[in-house]
Amino acid sequence: MTSQQSAAPLGGRYKQGVPAIDLFIERDTERVPCDHRYHVVERGAVVASFRTLRAAQRRYQERLQALNYTPAPAEQVSVDERLRKENLERDLLRSASYWAESYRYGGGGGKLRHR
Repeated sequence: MTSQQSAAPLGGRYKQGVPAIDLFIERDTERVPCDHRYHVVERGAVVASFRTLRAAQRRYQERLQALNYTPAPAEQVSVDERLRKENLERDLLRSASYWAESYRYGGGGGKLRHR
């Protein structure tokens, strides 16, 4: 269950990791120094620092394998449940689209135009 919050190859903040085991690659976040380097953080402590993301990802993968972490299996959703959720999302999108466009077709309100 790897989560990537932002990918900033040209600079800026970066965070990728597994919250369940507190293993992350971080750059310019609150937990690591603001030195524009990629830091591998394990259980709140900086394990290693690298200038390139690729080198940090290699160390991150090594630590991930050493910890022998396997993510929990994803929950299986029935076809009926998935269809119900899709229909609900579709209806909500239709409603939002209608209300976003409805001002164009209104009469304008205000004083009566025809007397």
